Amino acid sequence: MGAGQEFVKSIRPIGCVFFLLIFIYFMVFCFTPHGSAIPGYVSPHDYSYYSRNDGTLGELKTELETNVFPHIAGITGCEVKSGRLEIDIEKDDFSSSRATILKYYDKNLFDFEKSESAQTQQ
Repeated sequence: MGAGQEFVKSIRPIGCVFFLLIFIYFMVFCFTPHGSAIPGYVSPHDYSYYSRNDGTLGELKTELETNVFPHIAGITGCEVKSGRLEIDIEKDDFSSSRATILKYYDKNLFDFEKSESAQTQQ
């Protein structure tokens, strides 16, 4: 038996343990939540509160404009329409900005619209 074969034979149990440790780390990393999108932010009310009427949706609009929109990119407009909050987001930032908002609030409160970026409109 050559030196290489002997080394592979002796490292096999350690290699298996090493592989299992990396696999466990991978699973934990992939399936546990990571930090919040806006550090320290907590929604002041839940869906049932904001879905009551246009007045509470107005409160949500103010909350988003004050505490959420400054931390995300691409928001071009926000207004209460037909019992929902319509948020216009630039096409380039649409997915990430929408996902950030939906981390904190129920999707049934919103209508998201894609808008052209300011650079494209010029």
